[in-house]
Amino acid sequence: MTRLSSVAFATLAAATVAAFFVIQHLKVTTPLIQGNPSPDPSAINPVNGNVCGGVNHRFTRLSFYLQHRADDVDVYVVDSSGAIVRTVASNHHMRRNVRKPDGEFSWNGREDNGTVAPNGTYYFEIALRNQGRTVELSNAPVKVITVPPRPFVTRVSPSLVAAGAPVTIRYSVGAGRGAFVLLYRTDLPGGARLAFSFGTGNAHRVVWDGRIHGLPAPAGHYLAGLRVTDQACNTGTFPRVLPPAPGAAPNAVVTVR
Repeated sequence: MTRLSSVAFATLAAATVAAFFVIQHLKVTTPLIQGNPSPDPSAINPVNGNVCGGVNHRFTRLSFYLQHRADDVDVYVVDSSGAIVRTVASNHHMRRNVRKPDGEFSWNGREDNGTVAPNGTYYFEIALRNQGRTVELSNAPVKVITVPPRPFVTRVSPSLVAAGAPVTIRYSVGAGRGAFVLLYRTDLPGGARLAFSFGTGNAHRVVWDGRIHGLPAPAGHYLAGLRVTDQACNTGTFPRVLPPAPGAAPNAVVTVR
């Protein structure tokens, strides 16, 4: 091997070793951004969002700060394929370790052209211009959900019981996350009237003990309804209207004798 070749080989080897240590350093250094950046809330309805527990689900917020140095950032919302649907901020200057107001951003669920983003899952990306690096928040999605859940009572059994006897109610909550059973009395003047309600958690089957406020339910006809709220604070009910249309709730009725 000639002297020139030896020098070139040594230079290449040194560069390879240096690159290795740089990569290892990047793996163990603290993240570029800090502050547990994740969308809050994680599901929104940009069309007619509601407030649940004091949280407005019409838009989502993102908050973080830069760990190592000031920079100019671009903040994007991308869809599941990685395509940019909204530029939330462009060339926005952030100081080091300053979260408020530098690192506060929001997205109203709309694309750059102003239209509502299709129902689906989205992610935030933060590009640090001066460092030439991008942080992808792929582990912190935000969902756009504009269609409320459609719960449905599939069966009430038995359909005829003695006062105070238990009744099993089977149901589907669709995209909901837990349900309230709504028991309507349907044989009184004036139409269906809410007689009792109770929560069911995330099961698809619940037993009503046949009592209302601790006492055996009075004799009469009852309709088992549902109210379900999804993670975007959209609420769906069964039946959708009262009284239900003929044939809309054929298996949701129980008679107490």
